Amino acid sequence: ADHLLVAKEYIDSQQHPIKVLDAPYLPSAERMQKPFVIIDCLYGFACNPCAFACKYGAITKTSTSTAPEIDFEKCVGCMDCVYQCPGLAIFGYNIQRSTFMLPVEFDVNEGLEVFLVDNQGAILGEGIVERVLRKKNLTHIARIRAKNMSSELQIQVRGFIAKDQYRKALHFESYQEEPCQDIFMCHCDDVPLKQVLELVGERKYISVEEVKHTTHLGMGPCRGKRCLQRLKQNLRPRGIELIGNSTPRGPMSNQLNLGELYPATMQPKIITYAGNKRTIETRALIAGGGIAGSALFRFLSEEGYNPTMINAGFGASWRNIAGGRPVFSIPELTEIARKNLELFTQLQQLGNIDLRLIHYVTFAHNEQMYSALKDSMAWQKAVMLSPSEFKDEVSPYFNTKNKKYIAALKTSECWQATPGKVIEGLRSIGIQNGGVIKEANHLVSVERNNDNFMAVVRNHHGEYIEYHTPLFINALGDQGDVFAKMLGIETGMYPVKHQAFITRRLPMLGKGGNPLDMLIDRRNYKGFVAVYGQQLGDTGQIIGCASPAVEPSETHKNLKINSQDFAEIVAETFIDWIPEISSVGFQALWAGYYNEPRMIIDPEKGLFLGLRGQGFMLGQYLARLYVDALLGREVPAYFHRLKLEGDAILEKAFK
Repeated sequence: ADHLLVAKEYIDSQQHPIKVLDAPYLPSAERMQKPFVIIDCLYGFACNPCAFACKYGAITKTSTSTAPEIDFEKCVGCMDCVYQCPGLAIFGYNIQRSTFMLPVEFDVNEGLEVFLVDNQGAILGEGIVERVLRKKNLTHIARIRAKNMSSELQIQVRGFIAKDQYRKALHFESYQEEPCQDIFMCHCDDVPLKQVLELVGERKYISVEEVKHTTHLGMGPCRGKRCLQRLKQNLRPRGIELIGNSTPRGPMSNQLNLGELYPATMQPKIITYAGNKRTIETRALIAGGGIAGSALFRFLSEEGYNPTMINAGFGASWRNIAGGRPVFSIPELTEIARKNLELFTQLQQLGNIDLRLIHYVTFAHNEQMYSALKDSMAWQKAVMLSPSEFKDEVSPYFNTKNKKYIAALKTSECWQATPGKVIEGLRSIGIQNGGVIKEANHLVSVERNNDNFMAVVRNHHGEYIEYHTPLFINALGDQGDVFAKMLGIETGMYPVKHQAFITRRLPMLGKGGNPLDMLIDRRNYKGFVAVYGQQLGDTGQIIGCASPAVEPSETHKNLKINSQDFAEIVAETFIDWIPEISSVGFQALWAGYYNEPRMIIDPEKGLFLGLRGQGFMLGQYLARLYVDALLGREVPAYFHRLKLEGDAILEKAFK
C-alpha cells in the first residue's frame, strides 16, 4: 500500500500544507555581490517545477512535506526558476545594480513608475519598469530598477504596485448612528409600532382583532404570518400582552385580479414611472424567445426590420426532446415539417446544431391507428413493419414478448438536433442582421394606440420601459392568451402540462449499433395519449415525453414536482419495449406547458401561438411564411387556415 501512502501525502500537502520555514534561505553577504534568487516558499506543497527548472542542480526538494532548498554556491543567477514557479514565489536580485527580476501575472508597460513593496504591500522604495520579459505558457518577469535603496531593504522586496494604483491608508472618522424613528411591524401595509402603541394607550393588553381592524396590521397578502409574531415580541418588553387569535385565512399564493373573474371592457392601465418615462422606439417587437420567437427574430432581421426580441426565461423550446418528424395524418402539416427540415439543414451548414437524420417508429395498437398510419404513407416516405420485424428494424434489444402492437410505421425524413444550439443559431443570424435581444425582460402589458403598440417591459434591473412599435408579435407560448386579451383578442387557448425525462448515458440501442430511433406509443392509457422518446446521438441518453389527456384543471399551477403517474407510465412503456433498460437511472424529470387546443398563426393580429408542443417540427417554416405574409408575398393557401378565424389544420390522429 506504499502508493496509497504517497497519494495521501500528496492530498494532505495540497489541502493542509504545513509551514516548514519561518523565513526564506538567504545568501551570505559576499554571495549577494552577484545575481541571486530568493525562494519565498515556506510551506510543504506537492510542487517542484523549480527543481526541474534549475539545470545547475542548485534547487532541491526532497518530498511533498518539505520546502525547496537552494545551494547558492551552485546558483549562477540565470533566473530560469523565476519563470517556472507557478506560485510566483521566486524573486531575482542584483544588489550591485539595484535591479529586480519580479514575477508578474498582469500586463505592465515599460517605463512605468512603481512602488516596491514587501509581502504585506508596505512600501520599501521606488523604482521603474525597465523591461517586461514574456515567455509563452510561463510566468512573465518585470525587470525593475530601484532608486536609492539599501541592500537591507532590497532583499525584502517581493513585488511592485503602480504608483497611480497604490491605495492610500484608510482614514476613519467617528460615526453617530441615527436610529430609525419608526419601527414597522407590518411590511405589507406599512404599520409602524408607534401607531399600535397609540392605539393601546395606557392599557396592558389588546386583542389581535382590534389591532387588525384598526390599523390593518395582519390584513396584507401574508395574512399576519409574520407581523403578528413581530408585534408580540415588541409589545412584551413594554408589559403589553397581545391576546386572542385572528380569523384564520391562508395567504394568497396567487394574486388574482378582479377583472380575471369578470372581464371588463377596458384593460387596466399600468403606471410604471414617476416623472420622466423611458421609451424605446423599434420597428418590430417580438415577445417570446422560444423557437417560434427566435425564428421570427431571424427572418425579420434578414428582411431589414431590425427587430427587438424580449425573452423572460428558458422554457419548453430549450428543453424539448430534440426530435422532428413529418409523421402527420394531414398532408399540409407533413409539408410544413419537410420545409422545416430544409431550414434545419441550412442552419447546420451555418453552424453546428448537432443535426442528424433519424426514423420515427409509430406503433399501431389497433385497427383504427393502423388505418391512419397506412393512409399517411401516401404523403410520407415510410414502410410498415410487422411485429416479427421489430427486432431487426427497431432494436436488437426489442422485447419479443411485447404483444401490444399489430404493426408499426417506420418513417424517414425525420431529424434530431440540440434545441439550445438551434435557438442560439437562429438568434445569432438575427443579431448579425441588426436585431436586438433583451434577456430576462418580462412583458407587463401591451395596448394598441391607433396604428402603433405600446408595450411595458420590466428589465433585469427592475426598470420599466415603454416600447413603441408599429409591429407587435405575440409568441409567448403558454402566456400568450393573457396578453392577447389585453388587445381584445380571445384565443380560446389554455396551457396543458407536459412532462419529460432523460436517462443516464447508455450504449447505442438502435439498429446496426446506431442510436435508438424515436419510438411512439399512441394509446390512450392511464391518463396519457402518447408516450415517446429517442436516444441522443452524442450522449446515448434516452430523452422522452408523455402527452397527457387534456387537463384544464391543471393549468396555471406552478408544478415544482413531477407526478408519479408520469414516471410510472414512461417506465412501463419503455421497459415493455426494451427490458434491459429497467436498471437505467433517470438523470432528470421536468415539467412545462404547451398550449391547446390549436395553432394560431395570424400576421394581421400579431399572433404566433399554440404550436401544441410541435414548435421544433413546424416553427421555423411557419415563421418564414409569417414574415412572407407580412411582406405581401405569396404563401400556400393552407397558411391562411391558421388564422384566428380559420380551421387551424387540426391534427387528431397523430397529435
